[in-house]
Amino acid sequence: SFCIPYLQERGWEVHTVFADTGGVDAEERAYIEQRAAELGAATHRTVDIAQPIWDSFVVPLIQAGQWYQGQYPLLVSDRYLIVEHSLKRCDELGTRAFAHGCTGMGNDQVRFELGAYALKPGIKVIAPWREWDLMSREKLMAYAETHGIEIDMKHKKGGSPYSMDANLLHISYEGRHLEDP
Repeated sequence: SFCIPYLQERGWEVHTVFADTGGVDAEERAYIEQRAAELGAATHRTVDIAQPIWDSFVVPLIQAGQWYQGQYPLLVSDRYLIVEHSLKRCDELGTRAFAHGCTGMGNDQVRFELGAYALKPGIKVIAPWREWDLMSREKLMAYAETHGIEIDMKHKKGGSPYSMDANLLHISYEGRHLEDP
């Protein structure tokens, strides 16, 4: 919701990709597609990558009987497939730039950017969370308010204080005190 208007303000034509990793239902998927149009994306593409995650990561993980640090599955394997499919869309559009909305925590920024550079050397990577001065959820909410962007966030007052990302293997949480060492 923030990245589309932010990039447009800086002169970019924005094309969005949503990679469904198996963590959303049909209603949420339709909302994401509608939201991209409402925010002014030039085009939107939804790609279903649940089966590739299963084939490329889940099955080999189970067959090998290995867990990350001996405790849990390879939690963010979907990031690499998201990048791969996003770059395919970049190729179709003939673009030389790839933007991602990974937050300021850093890990996903590294996964997305290194994946992009490995798969498409020379591509320009735009990381709004790192490049702008809105590096907190509170500042982003203020930006949205001043720009008339409606936000339906699960961690508004009275809701969950956490961001939740789900795929076929797990749900990860971040937010508030989880990020305070």
